[in-house]
Amino acid sequence: MSEIEKMKRYIERTKLPEDPMDNFCFCLGELDEIGRYAQADMFHALCLLFEYGKAKGYRAAKAERRAGT
Repeated sequence: MSEIEKMKRYIERTKLPEDPMDNFCFCLGELDEIGRYAQADMFHALCLLFEYGKAKGYRAAKAERRAGT
């Protein structure tokens, strides 16, 4: 199994909310900007995406804990 297949399987096995407007989505503007950034520096663009996703997940988890769900 390739690393890409492992990553896809990991995502599929992770139970995320079905709501497309949840806190894990990227806005079109964000994707557009990261696309332009990636043309100049793909490595750092990917690193930024991972860090941004990690921060969004962390904040979503904090909000869930505060809400008591």
